Amino acid sequence: QVHSRSVAPYRHFGLLAAMVDVRAQEHANGMRWSWNVWPSTKQDAAKLVVPLGCLYTPLKASEQLQLVEYDPITCRGRGCGAVLNPFCSIDFRSKCWTCPFCKQQNGFPPHYAEHITETNLPAELLPACTTLEYILPQSACAPPVFLLVLDISMIEEELEQAKDSLQQSLAMMPQNALVGFVTFGAMCYVHQLDAGTELPKSIAFRGSKEYTTQQVAYQLGLQKNDPRGGSLGSAAARQFLLPVSDCEFTLNSLLDDLARDNWPQEGPAGIRRPQLCTGTALNVALALLESVCTNASARIMLVTGGPCNVGPGMVVGEERAETIRSHLDLQKDRPNARYTRKSLSYYTGLASRAVAAGFSMDIFACSLD
Repeated sequence: QVHSRSVAPYRHFGLLAAMVDVRAQEHANGMRWSWNVWPSTKQDAAKLVVPLGCLYTPLKASEQLQLVEYDPITCRGRGCGAVLNPFCSIDFRSKCWTCPFCKQQNGFPPHYAEHITETNLPAELLPACTTLEYILPQSACAPPVFLLVLDISMIEEELEQAKDSLQQSLAMMPQNALVGFVTFGAMCYVHQLDAGTELPKSIAFRGSKEYTTQQVAYQLGLQKNDPRGGSLGSAAARQFLLPVSDCEFTLNSLLDDLARDNWPQEGPAGIRRPQLCTGTALNVALALLESVCTNASARIMLVTGGPCNVGPGMVVGEERAETIRSHLDLQKDRPNARYTRKSLSYYTGLASRAVAAGFSMDIFACSLD
């Protein structure tokens, strides 16, 4: 298992930030910050017009990348966990280092303290090693998991482009990566990817209903007390999450044959938005991963072309005459902003669950409606 550490080349010390070549550091580390100098106090941080943020490219190619085959040394500060890096202050007499993030003083382990001097530094402290990769010994690494969640209510042209993009993404995934597929419109469907059946099957969930993790697991046969389900290697889990090498043909065929959701709507054509249960789809996708991927790195990739207007998490009604809320509508608490508080609470809950499980969610969305 490779554990990558990349250290911010900019500290709250203005002099150091002025000395470094910002562009060169960005090129070397694959990082770009919204500010090149960190605020030194909470008051300065509160005055920032643009929040402090970072864009990081984990797999950026680097000719000077250093690989080491041992565990990283981390800060003992409460809630910190920063890794030893070239920007730490070193006391060679007491054999200690000070974390630049929380100012916690940490002692070096014996095998470091015995040999470290100003002229004999470990790789972590070399100025050229602001990015370092650790090959962790005796550590098993589960394959990455990608759960694709596709809106099938978008217009035909956009749906075809989205399907093509997903097929391109599938071709670039590692062959051992696990992949799953969920589609949604008025209803949410979790597709079976095992090639053991001649006809493709999917499990349907009502878009207007809010499900618990246990209810989703029960409907998918993934209960932890059921010998069929409850882990990535179980027979039930392998119906929905399979290695790319085993399901690439099946998933490509599913995407090729996938048609737009034509759920019947009341009234004349064009006066209602296509029904879209985005909140339910995200909840079902998250529950699926929570049931079988408790210790795996998993990513939900949502591709959608409109606002959620059905079920939990809806932000606008079905009638096109009802415009989606603007900032002014939110400030004045107008009728079309009535969904905001409830949907905000719902999506915050989903985000909290994802963070607690160590999952990430990518949302690719655009709506000009």
